[in-house]
Amino acid sequence: MSYKFGTIGLGRVGNTMCALLTEAGHVPVWVVSSRHVDAGVPVHQDIPEHPVQAQLVFIAVPDSHIRRIADRIALAWGPACRGMGFFHFSGLLTSRELSALSDQGGQVASLHPLQSITDVAQARESLKESIFTVEGTDAAKALAGDIIASIGSAMIPIDQDHKVLYHASATVASNYLTALLSQASDIMSPVGLTLQHLMPLIKGTLSNIEAHGRSALTGPISRGDWATVQAHLDALGKTFPDLVPSYAALGRYTAHMADRQWPDYLGEPDKISLIEALMESIAAKRSRGMQVVFTNGCFDILHAGHVSYLQKARAHGDCLVVGLNSDASVRRIKGPDRPVNDEHSRAQVLAALSCVDHVVVFEQDTPLELIRRIRPDVLVKGGDWAIDAIVGADVVRASGGRVLTIAFEQGFSTTGIIEKIKNE
Repeated sequence: MSYKFGTIGLGRVGNTMCALLTEAGHVPVWVVSSRHVDAGVPVHQDIPEHPVQAQLVFIAVPDSHIRRIADRIALAWGPACRGMGFFHFSGLLTSRELSALSDQGGQVASLHPLQSITDVAQARESLKESIFTVEGTDAAKALAGDIIASIGSAMIPIDQDHKVLYHASATVASNYLTALLSQASDIMSPVGLTLQHLMPLIKGTLSNIEAHGRSALTGPISRGDWATVQAHLDALGKTFPDLVPSYAALGRYTAHMADRQWPDYLGEPDKISLIEALMESIAAKRSRGMQVVFTNGCFDILHAGHVSYLQKARAHGDCLVVGLNSDASVRRIKGPDRPVNDEHSRAQVLAALSCVDHVVVFEQDTPLELIRRIRPDVLVKGGDWAIDAIVGADVVRASGGRVLTIAFEQGFSTTGIIEKIKNE
């Protein structure tokens, strides 16, 4: 059966679907586009005042606009929506976004092509071999079945409550795969090879996965060759430190797939550093464009206020270095009864926090010498400090860095904790 349809939005998906449906014998009667295009049919800059002859309407706009467009159509067309089919192409959002149209008697559904679309010419061929997923009213799903069959594609109904997981899976299979291959290309670059040289391996792997699924797994983890994995992590730590966490995370998942026990020591960098080793690590991270954040303190009895502060500090960059006052330094600042915990214990507790990348102990009363060596991109202190009074602020600013303060969580204090223990 042939349908007359309108399309709202002529981006990659809208343009491709419009072309495919027209080639399949369906009749476009109008399009809505902010661009001046030659679509062979009337082009509206905004939603038309009435459906004209359209039996179906495809809403191919960004996710954040779908509900607003549906609301405006329902308001403009009212009872004329009854019996019409309305579809949006979001992989994440459900047909609930079109509820204003269903309230007017429209048949609504989300219809998503399970495919990566980068350009129209490529998409017209790839969509024919793709799967579309659909959820919505029964009548809308029946209409979708006719449409998708007419362009030669397959369609699978999914549950409305599963759309977020469905979209997450698609993101991993497409976007994250692209990111992983970009990482592989980066790691290969010092060798003098490019992503193009990896393509035969990638295509062979995809072919193996298609034929054997999870059983296609090969490599050092599947063999339990942890020495090789450790060598990978060591080399990445020196040259591509930003890629170590993702390599380790994927390694743990791969070990689970291979029914292997991931050794506890793998992927756990020694965060407590001497200044020389710290400077080498920072240099590697900066070569990868990572921003270094620095803060300092005694952190004698670590409490929730400290954790919140450190998490917020880390959010201002890619790597958080914590300068930790030595025991002698704490005694000079806080008095002979402090610290409660020695510097090694305090450093270990800080290093256990995921938001902390490096801990370095300094002997001076202030971290000025450390700041001069590190030259952090961002210097952070607590909100009780005035910016101009922060030690090292002038050094960081002179290097083009930023100096910030972060308000402390109220109700948390090391001194208060100590006094409470004494009183009790």
